Amino acid sequence: MLTVKQRQLGLRTYFYYYTGAIDGIEGAGTKKAYRNFQKNNGLVADGIYGSNTEAQLMLVTRNCQTMLNNRGASLVVDGIVGDATINAIKNFQRANGLSVDGIIGDATFRALTGSPQPQPSHYTCKYFKDSEFACPCCGKNIEKDGIKRIADEIREHFGKPAIITSGTRCVAHNKAVGGVANSWHLYGNAIDIYIPGVSWQTLLAYTRQIVNRGSARYTYGGTKQMGNSVHIDTGNLE
Repeated sequence: MLTVKQRQLGLRTYFYYYTGAIDGIEGAGTKKAYRNFQKNNGLVADGIYGSNTEAQLMLVTRNCQTMLNNRGASLVVDGIVGDATINAIKNFQRANGLSVDGIIGDATFRALTGSPQPQPSHYTCKYFKDSEFACPCCGKNIEKDGIKRIADEIREHFGKPAIITSGTRCVAHNKAVGGVANSWHLYGNAIDIYIPGVSWQTLLAYTRQIVNRGSARYTYGGTKQMGNSVHIDTGNLE
């Protein structure tokens, strides 16, 4: 298991959950960081650092190390924050005109993933409730206007009730369902949708039209995992 200092470094480096000294003391500030990290990652927010919290912290660190390697770093993807990882973050920040603090915060994370600044949603769906786009394990919902409009368009086109089988995902749920580390579901830019009585091939043919006209980035279907659902996302078009 990670030492307390390693946990503190990881929790500071990933979205600044921990703001105290890297002293190896599991005090109130460290336990508060555990709780906040747990809450935002679909875990039981009890402030106790157990195997599930460690697995999630190391997972997000490995994902960040992989993204940094994709941008030119040469890190060992081990899920542990050390000098090499912090220096790689600083080099990335410096090269991209970001504040050089060695912390993967909102701006650095968006630059690494190509994700835009989250915008408040103003579109009210005609056919879907907000809850239908929410993460099933924690209720998080950051679905963007563009993908919500696409959901309504699909429902309107086929004239039949449609089911959102996956909308916003938290990191924990994305991992549980086998989503890729940089899934657009994490940013509210994707849905998986199913229409009873409509084959996935027919649905996919229509979602491809949406992609071809430039309103969405990518769509696919026909996988064993998705069954009769079809994925469509707007990527960083929003």
